[in-house]
Amino acid sequence: MNFPGLDFAWTLAHGSARALGVIQPWDLEETKKHIASGDGVLVVANTALGDTLLCTPLLQTLADTLGPKRVGFLVRESYGDLYKDDSRIGHLFTVPGKYRGFGSLREALQPSDPPFRIALIANCTEPDLMPWLWWSGVRGFLRYRSRWSAFPGWFANRNALRRPTDDDYASNHAIANNLAMAQALGLKITATRLSVDVHKSWTGPERLVVLHPGASREEKRWALENWCRVAIDVAKIRHCQFAITGSMEEQSLATELAAKLPFPVENWAGKLSLSELAARLKTAALFLSGDTGPYHLAIAVNCPTVTLFAPRDRGSSIEACGPHEVDPLLHCALQTEHFGDSIATLAPEKVLAAAERILKT
Repeated sequence: MNFPGLDFAWTLAHGSARALGVIQPWDLEETKKHIASGDGVLVVANTALGDTLLCTPLLQTLADTLGPKRVGFLVRESYGDLYKDDSRIGHLFTVPGKYRGFGSLREALQPSDPPFRIALIANCTEPDLMPWLWWSGVRGFLRYRSRWSAFPGWFANRNALRRPTDDDYASNHAIANNLAMAQALGLKITATRLSVDVHKSWTGPERLVVLHPGASREEKRWALENWCRVAIDVAKIRHCQFAITGSMEEQSLATELAAKLPFPVENWAGKLSLSELAARLKTAALFLSGDTGPYHLAIAVNCPTVTLFAPRDRGSSIEACGPHEVDPLLHCALQTEHFGDSIATLAPEKVLAAAERILKT
């Protein structure tokens, strides 16, 4: 839901309310006082699946230092299945999407115990969510380091924000930028690697390679012919079995790839919940994909990966979203030479070599 002019009107109204003093967010010292007094901390990542997974070290740090009961996590409804039984999260909140689910979110946040009056904004839809969090009782806001916002004056750590014209805009890894919010609150960092709780079990082939041909944008999607070539060559060398995964919207893509392969392959696209996918990836020998949410999920469950990056800018590059503090023998990220280059410039030979090296390891 986002009719023409809504973003502008919403931003103007709440920017004016802030300028008039109707909205008065806490500064950093006031926010720290409320941390000390026992308020809950809400981590916000209601955008993409990968964004939620990149918050898991922050969630672990908050659970270790404040206790899980004081940790809240706000994600899109479609990702709630992955976190509903997460031991680090005392309160899971979900919203359907931009400008939707505000009423139910407010009803869930306001009576919560402890009260969630501090929000760490890792990634959120803008400009809709920030003002609604205010009307739901949040008063202390911190933002992911090195990014900008429609409401920069609301943040207690505004000095950590960067404009798109700044040299260090979108610099550093997303995990480090998320953890910087905890550091700003004086909390000790206790985790730096992706992780998720896997409660389901699955027994699959001993040497299973999972292909994920889909991506959120066309320019991040490698040609099916390339995936087919790599899979065939890997099968010749290592005699692996294969599965293809993807979302409901990627079912036709997965079916087309399966039809191109000269051997049987399991097609999981659109058939698994995220928790079921996590259980299967945990047992897989290798995950081959572009830069997409399930790639981060594979790393979080210790599944080896080969990942293809075709970044538009530094914020979508290996520097920001690549494998972080993992064994380089088990994870390989390949990136186009320049920002904006087509993913087609990544040669199948490089992907095959990386896959062969990891499977041999």
